[in-house]
Amino acid sequence: MDKRNAILESAVELFGAHGYNQTSMQQIAESVGISKGSLYSYFQSKEDLIISIYEHYQQLVFERAFVVGLDGNLPPMERFSKQFQVQFEGILEYKSYMKMHMRGESTKNSEKLAAMEHRMRGRLFSWLEQNLLDVYGDEIKPYKWDLMWMTQSIYASYMMLMISQDDTLEPSRLGTHLVRQITLLANDFINGNSSPQLNDDMMKSFTVSMDKEGAFISFEKREKAWKSLYGKIKGMDNSRDYMDIANRISEEYRDSEPDKLILKGLLRLLMDTEELRMEAEELEKQLLPE
Repeated sequence: MDKRNAILESAVELFGAHGYNQTSMQQIAESVGISKGSLYSYFQSKEDLIISIYEHYQQLVFERAFVVGLDGNLPPMERFSKQFQVQFEGILEYKSYMKMHMRGESTKNSEKLAAMEHRMRGRLFSWLEQNLLDVYGDEIKPYKWDLMWMTQSIYASYMMLMISQDDTLEPSRLGTHLVRQITLLANDFINGNSSPQLNDDMMKSFTVSMDKEGAFISFEKREKAWKSLYGKIKGMDNSRDYMDIANRISEEYRDSEPDKLILKGLLRLLMDTEELRMEAEELEKQLLPE
């Protein structure tokens, strides 16, 4: 693990145990065996550190769903369920961060943090909107805000339950259950049994002017590499085999301690195919930086 990520993980543990305000930069530096001056070479302030923590862990969780969403061979509803599943798996894997997040450990009145949280929320809604359209079609558009609002509320409630209890909720079943409930709500609107309460004008404050993927700046290149690889594979004759390899790379990379040899071997399989060499090399550069 590189030093920057070690700092992030150690800070999460300390903030979760003692609180943001009660944890000093000196304590964080000592926990990873570096000087306070060295710590400031990575993060200019404690505010920058906690913003980096939120950005880092939110990206790790959301990137799981992003990559699953690139698999065009999965039916839309199954893909939607799996995207929830892999996010719930990430929540369980990064419980220390999630506990810190749910406790609201952060600097108060931070414009930087508020802007980052606004972007995160906009990204969630962009992702939900695209999946609702993929699964239920254009007829869901008049009801999208009600469905997105109810979905994020249900999602957050289950997330809190997963964090506060032992691992009794199984991510795969929970993902399937969540999409089933969304489908019941969607059909209720489509069949005219319910009327929308929300619209674009009412929800302007919850939108973000950004591209639909809305990647955090520091992760844009990685997400672009994933998207380029999957996009190239979809246009190939024997796409299923290569898609399986790409999905296997994604699964290995989701592990808290991915095996670099396995990743290199799988990427090499793609590089050996002339059509995919450039995309596979770029993904390797992003996943396994020197």
